[in-house]
Amino acid sequence: MNYRKPRFSVIISAYNLEDYIVRAIKSVLNQDFRDFELIVINDASTDNTLKKIKQFKNIKIINNKKNKGLGAVRNIGISKSKGEYIIHLDGDDTMFDNKVLSKIDKLIGNTKYDIVFLGFQDVGGLGKLRISTKQNSTKKARIICDTNFSISSKCWNKEFLELNDIKFEEGIFYEDMIYSIKSVILAKKLGYGDFPIFKYYRNRKGSIMTTPNVKRCSDMYRVVANLLDLYDITPDNLKPYLLSFIKNETDNLLPKVKNILEAIKNGKSTSVLPKREYKFVKL
Repeated sequence: MNYRKPRFSVIISAYNLEDYIVRAIKSVLNQDFRDFELIVINDASTDNTLKKIKQFKNIKIINNKKNKGLGAVRNIGISKSKGEYIIHLDGDDTMFDNKVLSKIDKLIGNTKYDIVFLGFQDVGGLGKLRISTKQNSTKKARIICDTNFSISSKCWNKEFLELNDIKFEEGIFYEDMIYSIKSVILAKKLGYGDFPIFKYYRNRKGSIMTTPNVKRCSDMYRVVANLLDLYDITPDNLKPYLLSFIKNETDNLLPKVKNILEAIKNGKSTSVLPKREYKFVKL
């Protein structure tokens, strides 16, 4: 028997988020568009996160016995999903409002997009809305400089991901950068919507991106190496833009590493660096 796929699979990843996970789940369950499944993955939390998740019915709960990290969690969620399109949400963030899924559904319509670029709102920073436009949603623009590589600000066609064997690197920080650029390189049909779909709560105490860690420094260089590995699968007309991004990112590594190492030395959280504003560099 063939079962019809839900339009969306929303995947929430959670690790030690007992104070935030209920808010995230409710923001999805309160959507006015109902053709979706919600998958919540508890990545071996040591607090009450799993207990909070189990309060909810009619959601798919995956409980990792061992902590696997964000890349692995997202891969698990995608492999278990049944939806036509994938939307990711971190467990300390929320959907922007209760009309997000209905707006994305209307935007997609009957078109088969590989990736749909959308927006989000910073909360706890400058409160800035970051919106996708026609100009910043081309392959060229997204390879030269995707300012944040936010996985949650994009809607992903599951069939496209499977056909191209696109998966998150596991056991590494900044896995979203490789995933995003590889996807853009291989995508055939891109779309965009000029509206925010989630609220990004910045500077949460204990978050991955504010915790100083030597591995974060070494992984920055690993990511650059992985980006170079994408060169051979990149069409010739896009190779200059990939090399431009790699050049800019490499030049920016030293101040980022210095920031992390100083935070470790001083026993402080890592300050959040400005968003990328890279321009094309001809090599």
